[in-house]
Amino acid sequence: MKNVVLAGIRLNQTEQAFSQSMQECRELCRAAGLSVLAVITQQARSLDPKTGFRMGKLEEMKRTAEAVQADGIVFCNRLPMAPTAAVAEACGLPVMDRTALILEIFSRRARSQQAKLQVEAARLAYALPRLAHDEDEEETHQRGGGYQNRGGGEMRAAEIRKRYQSRISLLNRQLEQLEAHQQEQRSHRNKSQLGRAALVGYTNAGKSSLLNGMTQLGGSSEKTVLEEDMLFATLDTSIRRISWEGRSFLLYDTVGFISDLPHELIKAFQSTLAAAREANLLVEVIDISQPGWQDQAAVTEATLKEIHADHIPLIRVFNKCDLVPPERLPEGLHTSCLNGEGLEALMAAIEDALYPEQETVACMVPYGEIGLINANRHALRIITEAETEEGWKLTVSGPSEQIRPFRKYEIRGGKEHE
Repeated sequence: MKNVVLAGIRLNQTEQAFSQSMQECRELCRAAGLSVLAVITQQARSLDPKTGFRMGKLEEMKRTAEAVQADGIVFCNRLPMAPTAAVAEACGLPVMDRTALILEIFSRRARSQQAKLQVEAARLAYALPRLAHDEDEEETHQRGGGYQNRGGGEMRAAEIRKRYQSRISLLNRQLEQLEAHQQEQRSHRNKSQLGRAALVGYTNAGKSSLLNGMTQLGGSSEKTVLEEDMLFATLDTSIRRISWEGRSFLLYDTVGFISDLPHELIKAFQSTLAAAREANLLVEVIDISQPGWQDQAAVTEATLKEIHADHIPLIRVFNKCDLVPPERLPEGLHTSCLNGEGLEALMAAIEDALYPEQETVACMVPYGEIGLINANRHALRIITEAETEEGWKLTVSGPSEQIRPFRKYEIRGGKEHE
């Protein structure tokens, strides 16, 4: 499938909402490498349970597909199994609904072993009900008898379904092993006492660009992550250590959300989204240049609730502010990765949120306690004032809990406190 007709049925939506949904599906097609040659839409109270479109519109779609020489049809809606099969038979072309389209994009973009396993599990889970439907279709033509004298098509569907279920079980076990290994890595990172912030938001809101911008602003030599003006450019979680004004934190770039995210993907990507669930702070990135940014923000927050991350403190940042007149910008943090506007303010806001209770201690740390300094160097602001015969004379700033070990060596009234 390369050249397609994009089809959509407007159901209980405003004209603007439906138009935005169709435009988003067009962008999904582009992300999947598909060219949209024509668009067919219909307004209806409900999907036709047998054919999706009403018969007259179905005939129009068939003629349109033939006229533009399309080799496939993509539905903006999520189609049940029966109408998907009926449209394919009526038009003589393969049909892909919105869920299948997103799964195809994820399959193409998966890079890590974890992402590939998750996508495969999601695609098999999506295909399983369709196998059951195929088996039901066979039964309408092959009635009678018990298991021993089933029809050939029915037997094949049952065998394939069993094979799919076995494969899904194996994939889940492999994912559990990977998750256990990643949990060890997360535990190791937690020992560093660095705060953890996760960029979350609608797909293509500019999360990866913000990650790169903050990484470079902090003077890090770590390589940049992929930036592309395309839906779902990033699937795998990227982690960078960001340093700013003497403090550091870990910043996670997560997979983007989208309206009506297929349930199969929500379930399959639980471990990928663990970065959002285990962060100390969520940074919700909103593309303020989008006319429907409020709806996209609502989708992000609903998805965070679905993955049980809605209890984590959250700050909002309105990205791509260079594309919007100043008078149209809402109150809050504004950033532009194009000109760097607002990046310093965002980094300061993240650090203030991650390390809110700051205390400052002047202390004399013996040379034999260098481990104490090294263990806290990235989580605290440590300024070396002087090296003396007794040890390092330091000024240390940070959260009260992490400052406590330095209190033993605090200098009070010009003398070290024992």
